[in-house]
Amino acid sequence: MKKLITLSLLLAFFVACKTASPTIGGTGTFDILKQETNGGREKKANVFIDSQDKLNALYAELNISDVPTIDFTTSNVVALFMGQKNTGGYSISIGKIILDGESDTATVQIIESEPQDMAAMMLTTPYCIAKISKSKKVAFEQSPYIASEN
Repeated sequence: MKKLITLSLLLAFFVACKTASPTIGGTGTFDILKQETNGGREKKANVFIDSQDKLNALYAELNISDVPTIDFTTSNVVALFMGQKNTGGYSISIGKIILDGESDTATVQIIESEPQDMAAMMLTTPYCIAKISKSKKVAFEQSPYIASEN
C-alpha cells in the first residue's frame, strides 16, 4: 500500500510539473494536455505531431471533443501510447525533454509505471498527450526511472 501511495504522488508530481524555459542543448518545456488510463491505442506507439490538422485527427481518433489550439510555430505535440494492458495500475508520462540545438532534436524521456500491488482486473490503454518545445525532430527514449512490479 505504501508503494501505491508513493507511486500516486510521483505520478501527480509529473502531471502537474512544467519544466523551465527551453535553452539550446538544455532542458525543454512540456505541458500535459491529456493523460488517461483508458481511451488510448491498443498498440504501443509514440507519435510526433507538428500541425493542428494532425492533432485534430488524433483527438477525433481517440473520441476526445475538446481539441486544444496549439501554436505550432513555437511548440510541437507528442502522444505516448502504452498499448493495451490486462489490469489497472499502468501509466505513461514524460520525465523530461532534452534539447539538442545542433541537430534541432527534442528527446522525450518516457516514464512507464506498472502496478505495485493488487490492481483492478480490466483492460486499460494508458496514454499521454503533451505540448513540448519546438524542434524539427523528436526522438523517444525510455527513462531510466521505471516503476516495476515487485
